[in-house]
Amino acid sequence: MGDERSWRVALVADRYVNPAPGGLDGLAVLAAAGWGVMQLPDDAYRAEVARLLLAEVAEQVEEFSRHGYLFILVGERAGLGEALARVGVAVPPRAVPASAGELSEFLAAQPDPPALAAAEEPTRVRGALPGRRWFPDR
Repeated sequence: MGDERSWRVALVADRYVNPAPGGLDGLAVLAAAGWGVMQLPDDAYRAEVARLLLAEVAEQVEEFSRHGYLFILVGERAGLGEALARVGVAVPPRAVPASAGELSEFLAAQPDPPALAAAEEPTRVRGALPGRRWFPDR
């Protein structure tokens, strides 16, 4: 069995995970497109609790980023930018979609994750002639 990870993770505001009646069900759109999800704390959380939760999210983003995962942000969450900055990670590309179509378009516009791009690069063999590449059987 092959590796089934998509290497794509969305940081998702609570309103897209637990939508109000008639609201956008972001989880359904993300799941259909093969994206993983990290739910951000609800805005109703006390500031000190939210700060701790966002610090945990930021540490996970930093760790997964080092391994080639691609991140996006769906919605907004106060304090996320500061938490990411503390671990040396920029705020990922963001969308605040009003419809499933808008979210789908945003997802489709994202580049390949670094992990997938690196896996597609040919392997260089020590001692190979300059300008020649060796492509191993996969």
